Amino acid sequence: MTEKEVREHVVDIMRGWIGGREGSGIHHSIIDAYNEIRPLPRGYKMSYSDEWCAATVSAAGFLAGYTDIMPAECSCSRMIALYKERGGWEESDGYVPAPGDLIMYDWDDDGSGEDTGAPEHVGMVEKVEGGVITVIEGNASDMVKRRTLAVNGRYIRGFCCPDFASLAAPAPAPAPAPERFNTYGEVERYVGFAAPTVRKLIDSGFLRGNGEKDANGDPIDMDLTRDMVRLLVMLDRAGAFDGN
Repeated sequence: MTEKEVREHVVDIMRGWIGGREGSGIHHSIIDAYNEIRPLPRGYKMSYSDEWCAATVSAAGFLAGYTDIMPAECSCSRMIALYKERGGWEESDGYVPAPGDLIMYDWDDDGSGEDTGAPEHVGMVEKVEGGVITVIEGNASDMVKRRTLAVNGRYIRGFCCPDFASLAAPAPAPAPAPERFNTYGEVERYVGFAAPTVRKLIDSGFLRGNGEKDANGDPIDMDLTRDMVRLLVMLDRAGAFDGN
């Protein structure tokens, strides 16, 4: 998966819980999933009456298989500490997050300067568009729901940023150059030093391919190997094709 796909995987889990209210089957499934995490964070088994915003994002990370990069916790303060240990804590309120990042809130933020208060709530970023962050949160008015706020808006304490890139598959290696060059375009792309010679031989009628032509009027299926191209270049530089 690409990093974008890795991020969307855990966000999709959060999307599937939207609308679930405290006491519902969705709420209970979130708490049950959290309690399946091993080792259980601090050995504490959550009950259905506990505050559950941090447990929600933790359960999503667990179900996605991301516990190596998304340390589980039921406490916002403890979660920040765990991300700090991993170098994944972003203190700046003005940071522009990406899907899957976790946003921490401080409801006591007065809106002046960088907030350094105690975190009281957490949600997962779903998307950022036009300077607006959309977040999915558990235990928001006793349910799983979306919230929108401006980048660098009030009440932002900071961001926990899982290392999603570490789970992304490396980019595929570029395709090797073809063993044979059937069109002028392939010669120009893969053995550019030979392009002037091949152009000369096409224009003089020396290289005709199978008689068919491409959209540019050049022959196709010339079936030139790299060694053949090099030989043609050497002969051209020696003047073998002058006057043709």
